[in-house]
Order: sequence, then structure tokens, then C-alpha cells
Amino acid sequence: LIVTSAGEAQPPGHNSLPARGASAMYLGCQEEFILALDGGGALINQSIHTIDLLQYLVGPVASVFGHTDRMLHQGIEGEDTAVAVVRFEGGALGVIQGSTALFPGFARRVEIHGEQGSVILEGDRVREWRLRSGAAEDSELGRVAQRDAPSTPVDPTKPDVGGHRSQVEDFVEAVRHDRSPAVDGPKGLKALAIVLAVYRASREGHPVAL
Repeated sequence: LIVTSAGEAQPPGHNSLPARGASAMYLGCQEEFILALDGGGALINQSIHTIDLLQYLVGPVASVFGHTDRMLHQGIEGEDTAVAVVRFEGGALGVIQGSTALFPGFARRVEIHGEQGSVILEGDRVREWRLRSGAAEDSELGRVAQRDAPSTPVDPTKPDVGGHRSQVEDFVEAVRHDRSPAVDGPKGLKALAIVLAVYRASREGHPVAL
């Protein structure tokens, strides 16, 4: 099984956290974007949600090795580009790519490829669903994927905040009804651990086990 996860490929100057403001984040205002406060750049801010989806779909990560760099936005402390190789506990290999220094920028994308077929997710849509089995339901899913595939590029500067809204609403309901939220701390920590392992691997120059 080979997995490719391109967390985000966003245009220069785009920031998925509007409260910061693209100009403040990428025009050299380091007091607005420093490692001590943000923890990193493109990987921990933009790509972490897709990394979370990746580990949810494929399973726990055993180790990572990667590189991070400031390829364009030299006025920030964090990275604007990151690439990592991932070894999953189940034996699969994967690649994580995330950048805010690319043009024109595309929607987040997850690709899962294996000897029995391939599935590609783009944004919140199934872009490709092709399995060797050829079962009727697989053919139908393939037709749905083609039908729902966007005909025009997604504008990454106008992110869909529906997922954030749903999570906040669920958290509020969890507090009101004294129950655990759908995504609790331990679940959220999984993606963060992967990102921090990539940062450590980049700093130290060797694979990092999780």
C-alpha cells in the first residue's frame, strides 16, 4: 500500500487562519508569527487537518523522516514548505507534502494506492474510486466520484469552515450534556505527534519513531 497525502498546496500569502491575516503572517511581521506561539508554519497550521484524516484512514504511524524549509516567505520563523516520508504500523509507505509557497494553490488531497485499487480524495469529494474487484457498488462509487468532481479549480483562499463549525458545535453540546466530544484530546494528539515528529526529523536529520 502506498499513500500520498498532500496536506495543502496554497498560493503565496494565503493563511488558513484569517484572524492572523495573510499580510501580517507573510510580510515579515515576526511578532505576529513566531515559533514560540505557533509551533511551526505550513505543516502545523494548514496541513495538520489532512494529516489527521490520513492517519484516521490508514492507521497509526510508526516513523517519519522529513525536511522543512522557508522557500519563499523569509520573514517568518516557521516553514512554508514541508515534505515527509511516513512508515505506517501496518507496513504502508506514505508521503506528506504541505506548502504555502506554491502557485496557484489547490485543495487538500489524499491519495491511497494499492495492488487492489486506488482512491483519491480532493477537498471533501471522492475524485477517483477504482478498485480491481469491479463490484457493482464500486462501479457506482466510481460514477459518483466522476459526477461530483469539481469542473473548476477550488479557490484555496476561500476555505470551507464547515468542519470547524461542526466541531465547535459538538464541543458545546458535549459541555451542555456532560459527555465526551466526538474529537477529544487523545484523538487530536495523534496528528500533532506526527507533525512534531516531522519537525524533529528535519532538525536532527534522521527518522523519528512515534
